Amino acid sequence: MLSRNQKRKAKHLKITNKLAKGTSEVPRVVVFKSLHNFYAQAINDLNHTTLASASSKELAEKRNNINSVKLVAKIFAKNLKTAKIESIVFDRSGYIYHGKLAAFCDTLREEGIKF
Repeated sequence: MLSRNQKRKAKHLKITNKLAKGTSEVPRVVVFKSLHNFYAQAINDLNHTTLASASSKELAEKRNNINSVKLVAKIFAKNLKTAKIESIVFDRSGYIYHGKLAAFCDTLREEGIKF
């Protein structure tokens, strides 16, 4: 029997194969949720490089709740804008689109990132 994380990884492979590959103009944004932190990074799949990243480790108050995820999204949007990136391809990494993930996406849209 597969664990929850193994099922998520299998879903992630299916999702990633169907998505458009990230480029330097329109990177693929991947998120990861651990028990203590939330991570996001913009990836150029052609060169296999990370263009921008942010995590809850950068915050003064290290918590893993929806408010801290919104702050991570604001930091990440600022990092994307400094890298001159305005649109992205979002990869939810096999996670269900609700809660922290939905708050992250809504905050990115409020900051002007298109996807």
